[in-house]
Amino acid sequence: MHFSIGLICRGQGVTYISVSAECVEECELRFRAESEERVLLPVEAYHIEGDKSILVTPLLETDSVILICEAVDSAGLVLERKAKRLKRTQIKWLSRLNYKTSRGDAFKVRDIDRVTYTRQIHLNPTIYLDVPDADSTIVKGVICAPENEDDICLSLLAADGRLVEEFEPFIGSASSVLYEGVPRKEIAFMARLPKSETFCLVASGENGSRSAFMCFDPPSREYYAALYDPHMYRCSAPQRWSGISDARARKLESASIEDYEFDGVMFSIVVPLYNTPVPFLREMIDSVYSQFYQKWELLLVNSTPENNELTKELQQIRDSRVKVITLDKNYGIAGNTNRGIEAASGDYIVFFDHDDLLDPMALFEYASVLRDDEDADAIYCDEDFLNEEGSFVAPHFKSDFNLDLLRCHNYITHLLAVRAPFAKELRLDSSFDGAQDYDFLLRLVERTDKIAHVSKVLYHWRISDSSTAKSADNKGYADDAGRRALQAHYNRLGIAARAEATESSCFYHTVYEVLGDPKVSVIIPNKDSVAVLDRCLNSIADKTNYDNFEVIVVENNSESPETFDYYQNASDRFPFLRVVTWDGPFNYSAINNFGAGFATGDYYLLLNNDVEVIDPDWMRSMVSVCQRSDVGVVGAKLLYPDDTVQHAGVFMITCGSVSELGGPAHAFTHLDRNDAGYMRRASLVQDVSIVTGACLMTGRDVFEELNGLDEDFVVAFNDVDYCLRVRESGRLVVYDPDALLYHYESFSRGSDSNGKNAERFIAEQGKLRARWNKYYLGGDPYFGAYATMP
Repeated sequence: MHFSIGLICRGQGVTYISVSAECVEECELRFRAESEERVLLPVEAYHIEGDKSILVTPLLETDSVILICEAVDSAGLVLERKAKRLKRTQIKWLSRLNYKTSRGDAFKVRDIDRVTYTRQIHLNPTIYLDVPDADSTIVKGVICAPENEDDICLSLLAADGRLVEEFEPFIGSASSVLYEGVPRKEIAFMARLPKSETFCLVASGENGSRSAFMCFDPPSREYYAALYDPHMYRCSAPQRWSGISDARARKLESASIEDYEFDGVMFSIVVPLYNTPVPFLREMIDSVYSQFYQKWELLLVNSTPENNELTKELQQIRDSRVKVITLDKNYGIAGNTNRGIEAASGDYIVFFDHDDLLDPMALFEYASVLRDDEDADAIYCDEDFLNEEGSFVAPHFKSDFNLDLLRCHNYITHLLAVRAPFAKELRLDSSFDGAQDYDFLLRLVERTDKIAHVSKVLYHWRISDSSTAKSADNKGYADDAGRRALQAHYNRLGIAARAEATESSCFYHTVYEVLGDPKVSVIIPNKDSVAVLDRCLNSIADKTNYDNFEVIVVENNSESPETFDYYQNASDRFPFLRVVTWDGPFNYSAINNFGAGFATGDYYLLLNNDVEVIDPDWMRSMVSVCQRSDVGVVGAKLLYPDDTVQHAGVFMITCGSVSELGGPAHAFTHLDRNDAGYMRRASLVQDVSIVTGACLMTGRDVFEELNGLDEDFVVAFNDVDYCLRVRESGRLVVYDPDALLYHYESFSRGSDSNGKNAERFIAEQGKLRARWNKYYLGGDPYFGAYATMP
């Protein structure tokens, strides 16, 4: 028996080993792999030609891989065995050498497991992300296998090749697909694995197909994270943002101030100083001098005249546009700022911290907004952080004015410019020192909603040992001051609500009181799917702590006698249930409108039959928000059954050109249920453009005013269209993460990806693009210019 090793290369978590092996004709060759501790390792063999094969085995952390070739007779008896031992370090250096000296041959060997389809299982990843504050990584994807492969399972191997016994993946149901005319099956999977160690997922079957390996060694983890991270705002990653910032700085170096001159408003920049380090002071003032828009005055309010170094530096300023106001003592941040506001002579007051920096375009962008929109009473922009190494990091891409998000935390912060009469009238309140800017904003939005957002990073918030930019916990008193400011806001407006602190400093939770005892009509379309509907109804009955509701199941075109038997049984079990019959072709909009005709509630809750209640407070929470006069729609937080996010609001993706698709996409999808997401937005009540119709509450009066769902949207986008019409009517669409449910998604209807369904889907998408083109062209107001497809 002959057995020898040829070319070796590594790629994406696996090792490819070319071997030559031959034996007597009546024998079959089989290959095995073991570690130095005799732990069986996964290996698959691919015969090429003659005596040549390629062995594929994952890159685990064993010291060695022992490759074993066995000659087996027809009875299964091993007649001869030969073994070759390869050290991991040997594999590493031979791979590097072969990529340099035999690159073409190496790439012929590499990825053979991924290009082979006959009798081959594949693991195709789609999502890879680390769960914050947990030693867990979520991996999602699709197992693709031959049609006749049964009992496909997913197992996890540790770094030493041993089976991880406690591993429990989530495996979905199989669906049939065609790959180049060949029938295959696809099965969705989700796995949670520790984030710091090397592991290997193995997908295998019972009918002789080759297994698939997905190895998570450090290089592979980096590769998957770069390719399959679903987080929005991907350009906020440190390396990418550093590159974007550097490119912008280089572009502005050659710009000329003369190009940016026009006769606009005067900005009064108010900066309270308190023992400001002189180097920070100089950089701050230089960033104002460097503004391309030069119609400004800078008011420096020094509350620490006993600081000789600072005082001496201020005395050396000779620019007439800079006014130094020296106080006799420290009146606190609010009192000191108010002195600057009083002395300001500009059209707009700009609040600027003493150790931060402005982008050279900041005032020009603000002046440009006011040139185009003279009614804007306040302006703010996106921001990032200036770290102690002098790099710009962690950009905050903000929502356009978002009242509900503001009631969760001061997302507006910098750079706030306010029309001078408002600033001089409202001033800062020293009783809220630590959150004086938050209190000021809440009082401002009680007077005006004409607040503009420049969706560009124009403010750099310095991270220093004493700043709240480094840690909100540095000023713990600010947390309570902010909660008190929010409660005072509700009290002034006569809103029955309680502002609560949360585990995250300076983030707040609001509990709205339900006024009266409004009735909710839950409308659930259903065709067959008895088990699915039963799970939904049982969860409503068992887990809902809100009492005044009815459920209207709209029967449409069921075929199974079991379904109608179930309706009778369920009506006896659930006193809140009524079943009405839609006699017509399937049209989701028409079916819901028909069901609404039987509703007696003050609020309609459109609900899919494939949802399951998780949080008992879900309906009460939605009612408490929906009853506000400024709210037209409330949506829930929906989870996949694997405890990752399916829906946390919907946003519109901009079309860069007519050839791009754009349109609605789910925000923060696939995050862990406890992952707060970018700037904690997956966990905060906030205004959004759209929520899914799988769980959508709206006032009866709103629904009737807008004539319900548009029946031109037979299946898709009816919820998108309804939400956008609600927004056009001047009302808010609110995402409520306190309403928590599972969504098993689309049990009752087929896929939109083929046949007549695909034709209908494309036609309805065309209607949506034609009706709501401004969202396709202008993007989503609540998710900023840098939101990307998940």
